[in-house]
Amino acid sequence: MSSSGSATTSPKSVAAPLHNYWLLAGGYFSLGFAAFQVSAIRWPPGAVKYFGGPAELRTENPIRYAVLCIVIAAIVAVFGLYALSGAGKVRPLPWLRTVLLFVTAIYLLRGLSIIPQTPIVLKHPDLVRFLVFSGISLCVGVIHIGGVVQLCRRGRPGG
Repeated sequence: MSSSGSATTSPKSVAAPLHNYWLLAGGYFSLGFAAFQVSAIRWPPGAVKYFGGPAELRTENPIRYAVLCIVIAAIVAVFGLYALSGAGKVRPLPWLRTVLLFVTAIYLLRGLSIIPQTPIVLKHPDLVRFLVFSGISLCVGVIHIGGVVQLCRRGRPGG
């Protein structure tokens, strides 16, 4: 068939859309963590203490504790929305790259607390969960780095 009468597609329509799976994963993690944070409102003080939260505040001032949980969850949900925006799943948000760099830095700094925590956990093995929490934050920070690098190299899908 000749190209003038054929049903060929242009190269633009053949190329699959670029997906930023790094930011997609980071965004879904943040949204999941935000939901987890909201669920902490109903936790007993022992569970709050286990996860490193303010168990005394949970007991002494449950309203203030609930507000704190909601504020933290809202901030982390915004982190997730920015990551999903960078992944092309949410409309473009203002200062996308700047905010994503900030979010990445927060996760990495939280994750790097694994360094000073390690000697403490070696003396107190019952606190190993805090190394796990730091390791998770470090991994999420690295995931965000991959997403931000891809975003800067290829741009936002569809934009």
